[in-house]
Amino acid sequence: MSSTVNRPTNVKIKEQDVNQKLQLYGIYSAFANGKVPSNKQIDVALNSALASKPLSSPSAKLSEEGRNLVADLRDVIEQAKLLLLTKNEGNLLQDFIWQTQQLSVGDTKLPGAPVDKSTAQQHGNQALDGLRTLGTLMISNGQFRKLLNDATILLRDVAGDAAQSAANRVNPSQEQLAQIDGPAEDNVWHDTPNISVSGLKAQAREQYNKNKPFSRGDAQNALGDATQSAHPDGSRDPADAADLAAQDQQNGTASGVDAQGGAKAGLSNLKDTATDNVPDENQDRARDVADKTKAKAGTSKAQTKDYLGKKMPKERREQTIWRLRKMVVEIQGHQDYQQAIETLLDLAEQYAGHGKNLGSQGAGTVKGAHTDNALTTAEADLRTLIERFANSTSADDLFDAINNIYRDAEKDPELRKWFSSCDTYVRKCLKEQGFIMQDASTTEWNELYDHGQFLLRDRYRDHTNRIIDEFKFLGDQFDQDPQNHAFGVAVQKLFNDLGNDENGKPTFKTHLVKDVSSVILPAAFENVRYVPIPRIEFSDPMMDGIVENLVIESDNLMPNAFEIESDNYFRWGRKREPSRNKNKIMVSVSGVQMDIKDVSYHVNKKQGFPSIKDTGIMDIFMGGSGLSFKIAMETADKSDKQHFFKINTVNVDVKNLNIKLKQSNHKLLFGLVKPLLFRVVRPVVQKVLEKQIRDTVHRGDALAFEIHTEAQRAADAAMNDPENAQNIYSRYVEAAKMKMNQGKKTTQDVADNKKVNMAMTKHDSIFPDINLPGGISTQATKFKELAAKGDKWESPVFGIGSAPESSNIPKIAAVSRKPHNATGGSVRGAQNFESGQSTGTGNRGLTNGSSGFSNQVNQAFDSNGAQDLSLKNGSTNGGDKSGRTTLGANNPVLSGSA
Repeated sequence: MSSTVNRPTNVKIKEQDVNQKLQLYGIYSAFANGKVPSNKQIDVALNSALASKPLSSPSAKLSEEGRNLVADLRDVIEQAKLLLLTKNEGNLLQDFIWQTQQLSVGDTKLPGAPVDKSTAQQHGNQALDGLRTLGTLMISNGQFRKLLNDATILLRDVAGDAAQSAANRVNPSQEQLAQIDGPAEDNVWHDTPNISVSGLKAQAREQYNKNKPFSRGDAQNALGDATQSAHPDGSRDPADAADLAAQDQQNGTASGVDAQGGAKAGLSNLKDTATDNVPDENQDRARDVADKTKAKAGTSKAQTKDYLGKKMPKERREQTIWRLRKMVVEIQGHQDYQQAIETLLDLAEQYAGHGKNLGSQGAGTVKGAHTDNALTTAEADLRTLIERFANSTSADDLFDAINNIYRDAEKDPELRKWFSSCDTYVRKCLKEQGFIMQDASTTEWNELYDHGQFLLRDRYRDHTNRIIDEFKFLGDQFDQDPQNHAFGVAVQKLFNDLGNDENGKPTFKTHLVKDVSSVILPAAFENVRYVPIPRIEFSDPMMDGIVENLVIESDNLMPNAFEIESDNYFRWGRKREPSRNKNKIMVSVSGVQMDIKDVSYHVNKKQGFPSIKDTGIMDIFMGGSGLSFKIAMETADKSDKQHFFKINTVNVDVKNLNIKLKQSNHKLLFGLVKPLLFRVVRPVVQKVLEKQIRDTVHRGDALAFEIHTEAQRAADAAMNDPENAQNIYSRYVEAAKMKMNQGKKTTQDVADNKKVNMAMTKHDSIFPDINLPGGISTQATKFKELAAKGDKWESPVFGIGSAPESSNIPKIAAVSRKPHNATGGSVRGAQNFESGQSTGTGNRGLTNGSSGFSNQVNQAFDSNGAQDLSLKNGSTNGGDKSGRTTLGANNPVLSGSA
């Protein structure tokens, strides 16, 4: 018997690895309970990942670009760690997640539903019938069909013009046609072109050198000038400037590196060099080509506009509009029109009223929700996080801008009157026959259009421009944040190295695929190592059984050889010769091994003779070729019982299997009968496995045929009801679901007297009082209980990894308002707002470095903390007793008064 496996079990390493896997289960349980890791735990975990062998010392089998990608991934993890731990100082993100899970209803009252489900469905059918009636009237109207026919004729005319123009361009001239029968001039010889590879390369190189704007030396000289301009000491070595910039980024210092000035100097050098190197005639030719292209584009645009103007002159356009109006008037005169339009307008008015009612109830809901402390705390955490990621820039100016436009628009009677006038005009056009043919309808439309242009595009333009300016400024602060920039650069470099070549062009890197298939995936399977299987329990009237501590080693379980062989045959026949096709496949697996130690078991035979009850520990070993099997399958013929595929042969071979009892009440008896037992049992096990594989495949074939039959039955039924017909994918999915549910019910009926359970913890066990030696379920129970410990969102189960904490985390800057330019939020036009409502002013909420704070700022800070905006312990001074800022506390969006 062979005594070798791919990786013999190391008991010490197995226990450590199993504990790590069970801790991951505990972490999963903690996440399910709403727990999240602290900054310290995240720091230690990420440092441990960076110190792991795959990232700290990647395999030498990787290609050079593969090792570069590992270095890029390390940089991404490092920058992500610095970004998160700096911006999330005080565990604000964790507190935000926790507070959102603790939200209560407070004084919230949910708005009531305006209509029930059946009424809403009835209204939907009425609206659909109304729209169907309008569509039928339109497509059956003679004016509509005449317009459609005229449009088709016009398009055919345009297509004919295009075809004629193309034919004129393709056709040769009369002079060219006249000379095709004449001979060439006598004794005229032309130079033989050099079409060899070397000749073509030489011609291309000569042409390139003749026209290239600058040489490699010119580029290096420009790079030196750019570095000299950027470096504070005037060095021309790019490495010096790069090192100095990297030190500034890591340490937060400012050494005076002027990257923008250096780039301008290098660009100016290259531009001057290109101007000197490119011949004047080439430059003139390029300018001429650009001017001609621009002129040609303008000419083509004018020609197109002139052509369309000829095809659709003003008189024809006006006549078309008149005919459309006439079509509407004719449709309005139909007896079915008035009923359909009344139904649609009544439903629209009814649901508009529901919307207003729900809106007023929703405002009360928001106000009630803001009495919940968890909500206000979560809002403060989220706002502080956003401001920190935006280069520690306060968002008060943005909320002030939103506040202005919301309040002004809400209290503007002129805006409400315009919407009411639009509603009245639409109803008159739809219900009064002939109104749209009158000049009064055109005049009223023009007045509404002009007034709407002023209200929607001009009156509140300063408000909207200010909001846009504030969003742009806040977004610009995100881009200017040095840590955001460093993280973005790291991620961009990773993706560039992953899919771009050295010139920045997208490319497919086959050697990276080889790295994944030959190095990374095999290493991943090996590093999975020991996988604990949950406690397996079985109970029926005959016996009870428990198996625990079943730990599989991934390197042994993975087959040493996996083969697939396919044979496809296809014949196409015609007349009396039938078409045939046949597909055969062979799957072969060998080298599945086991070296499982200290497996605990419990057996209690309750009925029959002999009655046995035993609890013990055993080792299971299967080395060498271990478990091997070969399956030969092919598509089913019409004469077969199967429908889609059938099994020809199944061969299973089990070799080198050995079971060693380390602890048992019947250890001596097992030792005596073991040789005979294995000789008898091994062939039986092989036959049972062969039958199990064959039956499983046949059941899969039968299930597939039942699903196919059910889907075909649904397709036949859909022919009688095409409106409710499902697509082919939905039919098969629904049929599969139905068969699966039937299978579950059948299994439940058969297994009424049998129980099979896989228990991860003792809480899930059907035998909680039976404790087996070294039980995995016992350890998993401890980690699950550990996951529930800790105050609020904290839990000690997240303490994974052994690396030290980081010591280079920079201090977060205090959040403050920053000077910037923004449009004033004033209302244009007559300010006829309702009593008690003032409009925004031109400088409201703007910061200019010395003034511009709104009244909210004066109320936000007391005399002791008016100038202190620093963050302490994750909060902002100058706030309320809880440590949160009161900036924007009167804002309707934040307070819920809107």
